[in-house]
Formats: sequence, structure tokens, C-alpha cells
Amino acid sequence: MRNAAPLVMLAVLTGCASLKSSDAARDTTAAAAPTARTSANAGDGIGVYLQTLRSLIEGDSVLQADVFRNVAAAADTSPTTTNRLMLALALATPTHPARDDARAQTLLRELLAAGDALLPEEHVLALIHLKDVEQRLILDAEAARLQQAVAAATTQRNDRNAQQLQAALDENRQLKLALEEVRAKLDSITTIERSIRERENGPDTP
Repeated sequence: MRNAAPLVMLAVLTGCASLKSSDAARDTTAAAAPTARTSANAGDGIGVYLQTLRSLIEGDSVLQADVFRNVAAAADTSPTTTNRLMLALALATPTHPARDDARAQTLLRELLAAGDALLPEEHVLALIHLKDVEQRLILDAEAARLQQAVAAATTQRNDRNAQQLQAALDENRQLKLALEEVRAKLDSITTIERSIRERENGPDTP
């Protein structure tokens, strides 16, 4: 009996150790499960973003308006990270009337600055669209600058043409005045010559 007691104690300790190992294994499995679910949900979430963008790109005007209205309403009533990112991506999509690159840039920068708020897949998606929006804003600013330069050059050219036209009109007016003076002098000379001939030869008779 005395020899049996240590055996019983050993069996009890072995059983406890087995239970602890089993509990640790379950804890490890449980800890790993959320990561797998998070990854799967992230894939589903990216699919939702892409489907929304596809509707905004390929849909007709009615579908585009409906999709954007729903996205904007969701971001307004429930400004979660997902809804805000969806709105930012929609605003950055260049094929519908509600496109707003400046607002999309602001939202995307805020989301990217939030650190771990975005999943890795969402972070990449937001970063790609931010770079695209920034490039479009740069091109739009350059296009606006060139348009202003063209408008200024056109105005300057028009002013120069107007000045040249006015100078030509003034010169033409002066030439007309000079011509009228010459005609008046010729008429005066003709009258004097006629008067001299009449005095010398007498008036002309029919």
C-alpha cells in the first residue's frame, strides 16, 4: 500500500500535466482562429470594395448615382473605417459625376495616418488610390496653369491687335484728312486758274 501511494500521486500529476497540455493546445488553436477569420474577412472586404468600384466604373448613370448615394449615406450615418474608405475610393473613381479628387485625397490621407485602423490589404488599396489621386491633382493643376497662360497670351495678343487696329484707324483718318486738304487745295488752284483764264480770254461762250 505504501508503494501504491506514490504511483497514485504520479498518475494524478501525469493527468494534470496532460490536461494542461490539452488546454494549451486549445488556447493556441483558439488564438490562431481569429487571425484566419480576419484574413478571410479581409479578402471578402476587398471584394466588396472592388465590386463597388466596378459598379462606379462600368455602370450606367443611374447605377452610378445609386451606388454613390448609398456609399455616401453609409459613411455619413456610420463613419466606420470601412465606410470611410469606401467613400474615399468612390470619390477617387474618375468615371462618375460625383468624383472629387481633393476630398478623396483628404480622406485617404486621414485613413492612412490612422495607423492600424486599416487591414494590410486595405492599406495597399488606399495607398494605390492616393498616389493616383495625387498624380491627377498635379496634372489638373498643370492643365489649369497652362489654360491661364493661354488665356493671358490670348488677351495680350488681342490687346496688341486692338492697339494695332486702333493705330491703323488713326492713320487712315489722318490720311483721309490729308487727302481732303489736298483736294481742297487742288480745287482752290483750279478756281484760281479758271479766274485767270477768264480775265485773260474773257468768259467762255457756249
